[in-house]
Amino acid sequence: MNKLIDDLIGKGMGRLMDESRDALAMADETYQNDRKAEDELEKRYESLELSKAQRILINDYIACASTVNHRYADIAYMAGIRDTVGMLASLGLIKDVEVER
Repeated sequence: MNKLIDDLIGKGMGRLMDESRDALAMADETYQNDRKAEDELEKRYESLELSKAQRILINDYIACASTVNHRYADIAYMAGIRDTVGMLASLGLIKDVEVER
């Protein structure tokens, strides 16, 4: 199954994931509200009087947290694909696929 996922990524799955996720996010009211709140908080953060060292530390933390969250979203997406393929294979709807866990 990992080979299947690697093949899918190699055939443009990453781009498809991004486009699909972006389209759903743009249509999701909760996500849009959270983005607005994030933008407002970023403006408030930028206006804080922080030392250069403090700002670097906080920026690094934010970047790391963002990277972790993005990677987790990608992993969750791929887990959904793996689980869907596994279910379809177990139902006999697709053939010759081994599901690795």
